Amino acid sequence: MSMGDALQGVLMLLVLIAVGFFAAKRGLLTESLENALSRLTIKIAIPALLFCNTLSFVSLDFIRSLGWLLLIPPASLLVGYGLGYLAAKLFRVPAKDLGVFLVMFALSNCAFIGIPVTKAIFGDAGMPYVVTFFPANTAVFWTLGNLGIARDGGKKPDSFTNTVKQIFSPPLLGFLFGLVAVILGFRLPGTAVGMDHAIVIPKFLAEALTYLGGLTVPVSLLTTGAVLSRMGKDAVHVGRTGLLALLGRMIIMPAITLGMCLSFGAPAILTNVYTMISCMPVMSQCVIMSSLHGANNRLSAQMLTLSTLLSMVWIPLWVLLLQIVVG
Repeated sequence: MSMGDALQGVLMLLVLIAVGFFAAKRGLLTESLENALSRLTIKIAIPALLFCNTLSFVSLDFIRSLGWLLLIPPASLLVGYGLGYLAAKLFRVPAKDLGVFLVMFALSNCAFIGIPVTKAIFGDAGMPYVVTFFPANTAVFWTLGNLGIARDGGKKPDSFTNTVKQIFSPPLLGFLFGLVAVILGFRLPGTAVGMDHAIVIPKFLAEALTYLGGLTVPVSLLTTGAVLSRMGKDAVHVGRTGLLALLGRMIIMPAITLGMCLSFGAPAILTNVYTMISCMPVMSQCVIMSSLHGANNRLSAQMLTLSTLLSMVWIPLWVLLLQIVVG
């Protein structure tokens, strides 16, 4: 990972976000189309991408090689949740915003922004580590996160059955199906070299899934640009709660993850990817669920927008810091 590669990756992201921004301004990317594309990405493109990446980059030997390091994502998220709760009490975050605040503080946009950023900065080498971080981020959001947002809106938490359905979302199922396929010995064409008894899935199916997964980066970034265009100046009007959430996103969560990785002697690539994933912007699902539960969806939408904008500044800074600390 070089600073030049990181800057090139971030500039690529900015170009696609800018295209989405101006397309929305010109009426080419309407709000209804944006919502449809977002659903397409969540339900089809990201599951296909995670399935293909799991078959391409994850193996039983890779999982065994990580060992206890697989506990870093859930551990860092739970520690972040605890610190976020203490910060909320210390700085008097309104009780009606506590659930939304904790999600914004502790959980990152692992799929919509995390996958494109990791791909741009680290290339294919970073994708196995995104795949292993994603399930923890998803599980914490659909349990602690969803429960807190529901309480913000004065609603009873979802039933156990609904919670389980939400945890096993299409992206997570894409990863799990890919993991099962790996365990059964399936691989994508071209990735089974040197593997005894590997079962190569048909080329036409592999190419179809690869093309579907390829929609993730451009569609995610185009819709991010469309969201930014609709927020306007409201995106920067945030109070103490928003600033505290930004502090969690920009500094506290990546610092927690980096500290854990260094403490456990994690490899450089894992440390770099996990830390970068931890400093991604606010989750887009936070906006969706706060609207559904009648919580403060305005705050979550503002912070999604502002954190996405500011991440284009702090991502290169974290890349520079990681070069110095990790290499």
